[in-house]
Amino acid sequence: MTDPIPSAGETTIIGLPAITIPITTTGDRPLTQEDLDTIARLSEGTALLISTRGAVSGSRYLLDEDEITVGRDPRADILLDDSTVSRSHAVFRRVGNVFQVVDAGSLNGTYVNRQRVDSATLRNGDEIMIGKFRLVFFTKSAVIS
Repeated sequence: MTDPIPSAGETTIIGLPAITIPITTTGDRPLTQEDLDTIARLSEGTALLISTRGAVSGSRYLLDEDEITVGRDPRADILLDDSTVSRSHAVFRRVGNVFQVVDAGSLNGTYVNRQRVDSATLRNGDEIMIGKFRLVFFTKSAVIS
């Protein structure tokens, strides 16, 4: 085993907006500059899911309605086509400016930050696992301009 590379001390990131949360600690796919720009342009009352794992890695899903369905059914608002996902797996609900994910009685469950939930209020950087897919939740407040 090799020794870790020593730290160079403080570092400064130039040209990127400041992020208020550790956004890549749980995801397999780091955020791109385009992802950060998209998050910064979100309207009030909307949120963004960015897929970090699964066949749709890198895909973005805008949460801009009061209810968004997720599942394997082709009629789902967010289609995740894999046998690990139930036909009607989960629902993202918006109440005011607050978003929740609610499991819709799925066989494999819905997880937020690796904890199985029936429902959970979402915060910036939360990782939602639906089947083998991982989606990270963001609102505009995740990026300081």
